[in-house]
Amino acid sequence: MSSAPLITFGLPAYRRPALLAEALDSLAAQEGGFDFEVVVCDDGGLAETRRVAENFSARPLSYRLNSPPVGAVANWNRCLELARGRWVMVLHEDDTLYPWYLRLVAPRLRDGVAAVCTQTVQGAAPPPLPPPVHAPAGRPYPPRFFLKSAFTPFPGVLLDRALALRLGGFDERQGPLADYEFWYRLACAGPVEVIRAAGAFYRVSEGQWTDTQWPVMLRRMHLLRLRIAREQFPAHPRLGRWLARFFTARTARSYARRFPEKPAGLARALRFRKIPFAAAPSGWIWQALKLSA
Repeated sequence: MSSAPLITFGLPAYRRPALLAEALDSLAAQEGGFDFEVVVCDDGGLAETRRVAENFSARPLSYRLNSPPVGAVANWNRCLELARGRWVMVLHEDDTLYPWYLRLVAPRLRDGVAAVCTQTVQGAAPPPLPPPVHAPAGRPYPPRFFLKSAFTPFPGVLLDRALALRLGGFDERQGPLADYEFWYRLACAGPVEVIRAAGAFYRVSEGQWTDTQWPVMLRRMHLLRLRIAREQFPAHPRLGRWLARFFTARTARSYARRFPEKPAGLARALRFRKIPFAAAPSGWIWQALKLSA
């Protein structure tokens, strides 16, 4: 292949060729003629997945079959390892980018930045959106903000590949929380900028990893928040623990609405609603957290 491109889109594929085709179509539709390549890392081995990848002709594409399969998080890391671009995105096969995504993000890629991302929209199918009329502003997302949540769902993040590899990539031990934990480590290693416009779509549908792993995710999410609290509020440990419990209670409420099961872990997390000031509007606490940065 020719000299290394500016950007690599790494797509970890697993037995959803129709959705993979949609994700690739969204890359082919990118405006502005930016220099990028596509890497498809197939962990499912369907012949149709390979055909979809090989039919993509808009940009250079390499297809790699994992034999034997390596698992979801290891496949994310494989995308990082095989990328040649200075900047790389791990784009799940069921997610897509809007045509103006690169036009928004590319001007902000510069030395010293760990990652640049856009806001995302969520749903069962990508809603039609008007393109941004003006260049939207960006805002930093410092590490302590991760007490509330990650800066974005998975799609829409272009990150410094060399930095990601130095950090060891996604931690397989974190399971379905590996993205959240990795984004936090990335933000600790360098500035992250969020562009204040939607440029990516995150598909929410039945059968996702979250549907079966959410009890484990809830526990690990709280443990991650406690870790963030210790690291980001070393002089105010009680405040940090309170913030971790407050936002975990909010997460638990959302899980309780979405899933009828009430395992012990969810019941314990819901008890955080009894901590002092737990009834405060989450928007107020979020604003206070932002002011503290």
